[in-house]
Amino acid sequence: MVKKLAFVAICFAYLGGTAMAQDAKTVIASAKKALGDPTSITYSGSAKDVAFQQCGANATQMNCQGTHDPMRPITNYVRVIDLNASATRQGGATNNIGPGGSTTTAPGTFFAQVTAQQANVAQPWGNSVDFYLTPWGFLKGAEANNATAKKDGKYTVLSWSPTVKAPSGKSYVINGYVNDRNQIERVETWLNENIMGDMHIVATYSGWKDFGGAMAPAKVVQTRGGWPFFEADVTSAKLNPSDVATLVPAPAPPAGGGPPPGGAPGGPPPMTVTQEKLGDGLIRLTTGNGSYDSILVEFKDYVMMLEAGQSEARGVAYIAEAKKIFPSKPLRYVWNSHPHSDHTGGLPALVAENVTIITQQNNKAFFEKSLNTPRTLLNDTLAKSLKKVKIETIGEKKVYSDGSRTVEFYHVYPTPHSNGLTIAFIPKEKILFQADYTLPAAGQQANDHVKALQPVVEKLNLDFVQYIPVHRGNVPQTKADLWRAVGK
Repeated sequence: MVKKLAFVAICFAYLGGTAMAQDAKTVIASAKKALGDPTSITYSGSAKDVAFQQCGANATQMNCQGTHDPMRPITNYVRVIDLNASATRQGGATNNIGPGGSTTTAPGTFFAQVTAQQANVAQPWGNSVDFYLTPWGFLKGAEANNATAKKDGKYTVLSWSPTVKAPSGKSYVINGYVNDRNQIERVETWLNENIMGDMHIVATYSGWKDFGGAMAPAKVVQTRGGWPFFEADVTSAKLNPSDVATLVPAPAPPAGGGPPPGGAPGGPPPMTVTQEKLGDGLIRLTTGNGSYDSILVEFKDYVMMLEAGQSEARGVAYIAEAKKIFPSKPLRYVWNSHPHSDHTGGLPALVAENVTIITQQNNKAFFEKSLNTPRTLLNDTLAKSLKKVKIETIGEKKVYSDGSRTVEFYHVYPTPHSNGLTIAFIPKEKILFQADYTLPAAGQQANDHVKALQPVVEKLNLDFVQYIPVHRGNVPQTKADLWRAVGK
């Protein structure tokens, strides 16, 4: 009798699984039909985007207000999704700002794509996401990758996984929320990201309408880690355009060679750390020209690291160097100049060491949200340690001193670059340590970012001689160089 009941249970389980698979196929077929079952689609309108963990710039707001605020406008926006080729391209006209936070804008080109090779679900998921986040790409992926279906309130949720695995070995998951009209209102997935952990990526599609025979959403909004990332207002759409292969061509490479806009950056420099003594108990860590430098400051009972940028590898290397130089003192603090991705890359390694982050108070919510996010997709030092971030904030000024060693931090605002940007002043050696206040080449004008710094240090009457950048250059700089750059 027990064997019969077990057999019946197995049969029901099998039939339940079969029914669920059939339900998924039915939901996919109905959703494709609601979209017109296209082989390709193009839509156009206006949009806005932002460089990840940065600010954009537009005519109404040039100064950074916070994480991804403001965003960069995109006019004449066009997107094509080619389902036969498993590829997507999007482009438009935008503005670019000068280096280091200049408020001088110049016409630019927005272009982003996912090629057929990148859309291969055995390839890195981060390169594929923007294809499969679209309703059309999502359904193509669901159809080919054994999607499942379940009810969740008013939605039917389709879920599937690419064959590629996360660094931790865990499977990625992508979900599509289908409403009672068989329209996809939301697509979400999670991607491993150095600062944001299991970064939640969400694309919402609202205002579905018939654009003369093509069903498309009037509004597209994408967030990453809960922060704005991309928006589009769609004013026209067309199914199966005859010119799909030539729509949104890639822009020509910039003069002098190099990748087109949106191309992959070069790899990091070799991680051979060298030391430079700036004073007693004051050591600059560097990997040479082009390095992201840090300064170690020895206090009576602990060590402070100023900046931990670029990458986890750099953070790990600099931590090891700090332990080698000061073996009997704990690394207690790390100062973060501002929360841009190239200045936060080493922080997870510091958090894993139970080091407290010192940062401007406008950055606190960002770091608490991102560095406390689960890291199940990663296998880095913070994922293994499971430590929670500890933060001490700077208002307009904060001083750390033990009577013999002092470090002062000052908020510099308004600036175009970040609303949470601070500088470090070390009075004993008369050093101003700064990030992204990059001085111009001889004969060139200082950008607005540097111009914002000068009145602040002048008002504070900071008695510095050395002007040391986080982004290491090939020549030493001084206060006289800063003053010369701003015409003082």
